[in-house]
Amino acid sequence: MLISFELKMLFRNPFAWVLTGLLFIFLLFGTYYGTQRVEKQKTTIAEVQTKAEKFYQEKKLLLDSIEKGWREPEKSWYKDPANPLPMGTFRGAGWYVVLQPAPLAVVSTGQSDIFPFYSKVAVGNTNAGSDNDHFENPFSTAIGQFDLAFVLTFIFPLLIIAFTYNLLSAEREQGILRLLLSMPLSVRTWLFQKLTFRYVFLLLLSIILLAMSLGIFGVSITNFSFLQLSAALGFYALFWFLVAFSVNLLEKSSAVNAMILLGVWLFFTLLVPSVASMLSSTLYPVPSRVGFVTAQRDAESEAEKKHEEIINNFYAKNPQFLKPANEKEQTWRTRWLERFAEKEYSEKIVGKIRIDFEEKAQAQRHFADNFQWFSPAIFFQNTLSRLAKTDTETYLDFQVRTAEFEKKWTTFFKGKFLKDEKLKTADYDNLPKWEYVQN
Repeated sequence: MLISFELKMLFRNPFAWVLTGLLFIFLLFGTYYGTQRVEKQKTTIAEVQTKAEKFYQEKKLLLDSIEKGWREPEKSWYKDPANPLPMGTFRGAGWYVVLQPAPLAVVSTGQSDIFPFYSKVAVGNTNAGSDNDHFENPFSTAIGQFDLAFVLTFIFPLLIIAFTYNLLSAEREQGILRLLLSMPLSVRTWLFQKLTFRYVFLLLLSIILLAMSLGIFGVSITNFSFLQLSAALGFYALFWFLVAFSVNLLEKSSAVNAMILLGVWLFFTLLVPSVASMLSSTLYPVPSRVGFVTAQRDAESEAEKKHEEIINNFYAKNPQFLKPANEKEQTWRTRWLERFAEKEYSEKIVGKIRIDFEEKAQAQRHFADNFQWFSPAIFFQNTLSRLAKTDTETYLDFQVRTAEFEKKWTTFFKGKFLKDEKLKTADYDNLPKWEYVQN
């Protein structure tokens, strides 16, 4: 009887239809924004991968022609496809490491507008594919991107509030509550049943609309991640229905109920995240990008000032290399040997600076993450980012794997350079390959 009555009330309520339509429009717009962002990433990844593959394919064919005597060897050392230094270091050389978007990457922007999703790795160098800086506050972009995470985290609770704020007060104001009290059913039981029905109905409706919006833009929902997304949405909706249940039991007017529920919404979705951002920045300040770049330049300047000392130490530790007596005896090979020695020195200093920056950033992130236990909105949004693989942990893991690949790439080419070995055609088939599987 209750279910039949509630269905009639919902289907005959034009306000309910308007809210449902608005939710679907918001979901469509959020999905569109997400798919545009993901498609742009995929296009960029395809372009850089093709660029790297084309470069080494051309060099391989050139070297093959030289080895077979069809072409004269290159006279310029930096154009020689058999020279491991230029082939692994500069003039278009290097390999792109990429972070492919996850199946549900369209759901949440997460930290994708802070961290780079690709980098170009060369000998002793990683050139990030984004100018964004990950040392900034972890909540700096938590609010503002109109993606599905924004719709589900901030707008969806407002829909729940609109459907639940006056369940008891409206019956009292319309004089129906007295009739209900004459029935062998307590007000709490009646309210609980009514809220339970609306919870199930609204949750199923939202999941269906979400699935439709994803399907319209070609996003697959036949995966475990979508089930996890639905479950997370269910728990998030349950929190707001429990809040509505508690507020209705206060037996206030509809206007007061609406004000209380909106106050709760503001507290959990805006106030707590803002406080988390402010406190994490104040208690655990992280130097800006400018500070890091300045420190890096200072390290390079120090290496230049200690040039002679660094070079003397290098040749003393590596007697297999002969130190040029003067500038006239310098060759491209000795210049690069000294450049690597200088870079190794500056990298030790920069490494210490980077570790200090990372430790401060990690302390800030850890402190900010603790606030998710005080706000279901933060917890839910973090959950969506983890499902979309756009969370901080994913990008930090990507950076670790990038550093590991850089070592492999450097070892391959720099090792041959130090041994004065030439590249063979077969070496181009055995270049270090980037393989990354998300957890």
